[in-house]
Amino acid sequence: MLTPDMSVAQWWVMAVASGIALALAAQSLATKRWQRFAAVLPPLAGAAVIGGQTLARGSDGKQALFLFTVVALVLVILRLVYAKYFARQLALHRAGRPADEVTKGQLAVFLLTFVATTVLVAFLIG
Repeated sequence: MLTPDMSVAQWWVMAVASGIALALAAQSLATKRWQRFAAVLPPLAGAAVIGGQTLARGSDGKQALFLFTVVALVLVILRLVYAKYFARQLALHRAGRPADEVTKGQLAVFLLTFVATTVLVAFLIG
């Protein structure tokens, strides 16, 4: 909806920006130094796969870039939506206490939120 006329180069910019946002969101959940480094690996691996598949198939990669961008943005948005929950869980972890058990209701709300966020983001940038 917002991006129907974007070029491949513009999609790469969107994918890189959303990958950076995803790496930062993942780093905010890290409790150890090596985890902060590891948080950068999934977006980099995604970019490598997209680039490799694009070259191997000889396509422009718009669809792969779109899907990567949607997934990355959804994960970043969910990190923001559940910020208080993650902060509480990290505080428990740092205090040496076990994390709260996830209830079926919480899981159902998360899945609904995930689906709604995915549909909304895909609609807005599709």
